[in-house]
Amino acid sequence: MLRGLYTAASGMNLELNRQDAIANNLANINTIGYKKDDMIGASFHAELYYALDRRSVQPIGFAPLGVETDEFYTNLATGSILTTGNPLDVAIIGAGYFVVDNGVNQALTRNGHFTRNADGYLVNDDGDLVLGENGPIRLDGPVEIGTDGVIRSNGQVVDRLLVVMPENEAFLVKQGHNRFLYDGEWTRLETAVVEQGALENSNVNAIEEMTKMIAVTRAYESNQKVIAVADEIMSKIANEIGRL
Repeated sequence: MLRGLYTAASGMNLELNRQDAIANNLANINTIGYKKDDMIGASFHAELYYALDRRSVQPIGFAPLGVETDEFYTNLATGSILTTGNPLDVAIIGAGYFVVDNGVNQALTRNGHFTRNADGYLVNDDGDLVLGENGPIRLDGPVEIGTDGVIRSNGQVVDRLLVVMPENEAFLVKQGHNRFLYDGEWTRLETAVVEQGALENSNVNAIEEMTKMIAVTRAYESNQKVIAVADEIMSKIANEIGRL
């Protein structure tokens, strides 16, 4: 009976974590370049097995030991393309990431909403420098960006947007503000395709996330009922023992 209580409680904790991920996705549904988060649950037995360096763990009895959050992961699927007409907005069509530099480290992003700072350099919303193949990009006049990423200002070639691909996207770490840190090697994409005057929407599907939220709520309520029933049974058992 106690094991049933712990199993239901672990299920409630799992659904709370899942709910947090879904709520964050919904909050960022209109955030340019946002990539939604999801999570994977695993049985407590499997998690314990992994924690003990894959040594054999023998459960007691046949009842499950509950579930735990195994990992959060980022869905890197491409979002839809939104046409803005802003000459400094750029969307990557297909694979790749822009590289931005905040003076401390470099990060990767799919958010191509860029502006010019007071010194004429191309920056993102946070003021990070957008890098070209030759470094920071300084613009002196009207801008034209070709599908190959080549930037022209006043008719003169300035640079080419640096679009890269990490060796393993699974190791991208969200830093916030739609930036990813990557502790590894990346490759410059020579054939990257970009679109000027466009942005990539988030890849969050509102209907899909709301459906998940309903499922999470029902699962949470089901575990609550299990705890309530188990508590009632244990109370009756305690009362009966007291009469003996």
